[in-house]
Amino acid sequence: MNNYHAPTRFVGKNSKYLDICPSTNSLAFSEALNEDLPEGFAWIAGHQTAGRGQRGNTWNAEPNQNLTLSFLLRPPHRLLDKQFYLSKAIANGILAGLEAWSRTTQGESFNFEIKWPNDIYLDGVKMGGILIENNFQAGQWSFSIIGIGLNINQKQFENIRGTSLRAYLQLNQEIALTEIYSYISLGIEESYTLFLNEAFPTIDEIYHERLFRRAEWAIYEASNEKFEGKILGVNEQGLLEIEKEFTVESYDLKELSFIFPA
Repeated sequence: MNNYHAPTRFVGKNSKYLDICPSTNSLAFSEALNEDLPEGFAWIAGHQTAGRGQRGNTWNAEPNQNLTLSFLLRPPHRLLDKQFYLSKAIANGILAGLEAWSRTTQGESFNFEIKWPNDIYLDGVKMGGILIENNFQAGQWSFSIIGIGLNINQKQFENIRGTSLRAYLQLNQEIALTEIYSYISLGIEESYTLFLNEAFPTIDEIYHERLFRRAEWAIYEASNEKFEGKILGVNEQGLLEIEKEFTVESYDLKELSFIFPA
């Protein structure tokens, strides 16, 4: 039975639920190519057997404990050169949804952050990620598949720095995944509307307010060398700008690693 129907205008309003599938992004991409689906359609899986993350990494999550899903969006081709603003808008929307949920159900907001390029952090530890895949047809931006994985109820994370809402809040009862789904659908819809309206300065301001390690000195690694730097922001091309001792440099996602204390 599919109980995933968000109280939105279009994002997450219509959906398909699967008990198990290899990857919601792969399924969404295939069905978006071959079926006439409305913008905002969502695919949710109780268990992904081959979930994918950034840099070709796998996304491992315990069955039926977390929120693993993909949305279909159809950005206008005129915004093609603003692709990373779509990424920023989606991250903003997810955090807005999580913050609204925490205020409504827990009576306070927590330290949700965006770790460049596409991770969702809770109090300095990863609780989720985003994977956006685009399709182009006849030279036009046809659609985007927005893959999202959020750790909600999982309690154990082997060999990774991970947390979940339930683990962090030390809740006895499980959190309803449908509830989180509705909140993030609402958040994404509002933020995506800002993108469609070309409100890029607003998107940027919100994004940088929530950017992990922004304006803090920390340790990074690039070209097999560790260095101390301070994140200044993320530019229109999606490059991370870091202040070093005598200069400011920009990095692509494959060029830089965040170093965490042991």
